[in-house]
Amino acid sequence: MIGLRIYTYNNTSTAARMIDYFNPLVKTATLYTKTTEKYDYKYPDAVSKIENFAYVETCYTNEGEKRKVEYISFGKKIQSGKFLKLTTKGQYVMAWEEIDKKELPEKVKPSLL
Repeated sequence: MIGLRIYTYNNTSTAARMIDYFNPLVKTATLYTKTTEKYDYKYPDAVSKIENFAYVETCYTNEGEKRKVEYISFGKKIQSGKFLKLTTKGQYVMAWEEIDKKELPEKVKPSLL
């Protein structure tokens, strides 16, 4: 399992996300990022046909360590310059939410402000 974790670290592929999702050794974490204007790709939802937007961003842990993660915005583009708090399990993004810059951890602020 540890070898798989080395494979998935900073890997934004679907395989990496699924491995981390099912790997019981991977713990949940909180990451922070600042949105950019450019999404990496978009695709239609299989059922509703609305467009979903995928972003691959450099994110930061509470300690300020860099991670590269892909997250999805369902049905709308995310406005540029927003701060996001992502809940992850390895490369699998479980949830994200917009936050105010006051909510950023001190060790993250130098990288995002």
